Amino acid sequence: MERFSDRINELEAIIRDIAIDITTGAIVERLPPKAIWEKAGERVSMITALTRELKEYLFIIKPERVPTVRRTVNSINERLEKFREFLFKESLSPLDSSRKALDELRQALVDISDFLSFCKEARAKPSPVIGEVLQLKGTRAVGVSEELWARMERLLELIRSLQSAYRDVVGITSRLEGQIEALREDYENLLLSFKREKEIRE
Repeated sequence: MERFSDRINELEAIIRDIAIDITTGAIVERLPPKAIWEKAGERVSMITALTRELKEYLFIIKPERVPTVRRTVNSINERLEKFREFLFKESLSPLDSSRKALDELRQALVDISDFLSFCKEARAKPSPVIGEVLQLKGTRAVGVSEELWARMERLLELIRSLQSAYRDVVGITSRLEGQIEALREDYENLLLSFKREKEIRE
């Protein structure tokens, strides 16, 4: 959990620095896109890496919230990618691109702040089984036998394997839902075309 806490603190520091730069005028809409990227680009890349790592920790600490965590991180990454796209795409109005990019960045900061709150909540209240394992791990130095500890390590590995399998199932379910939705839309479009052809013939 120590590394998890460190990553939370790192991400919190980065978004605080960016928010300060926006508030104090170091990063403003009147700057050209290139200048905004020079000031914020490296930190945005760090945010992407940190949210990805925190997501993996959350998959272990809060396995029952995997779908929510995945959606949240995907939403953050999409906003950061739009921020980058607005800054790098050719435009007849560079300052308009800067404005749109900063709008995405501001919203991303709000989403990241909510994500950090969830991370802190997960750290304080991990899933019951994980909490028990972490508690036992913390007491190892005060008298847990090597045999018992080895059994707990095997149990933890089993839990991680089951969580990984669960994530795979969630991913497959999500893809199937997307495919079913696409098939439904195709069916509705074909049905609409059929009705139009029928009306024309009549």
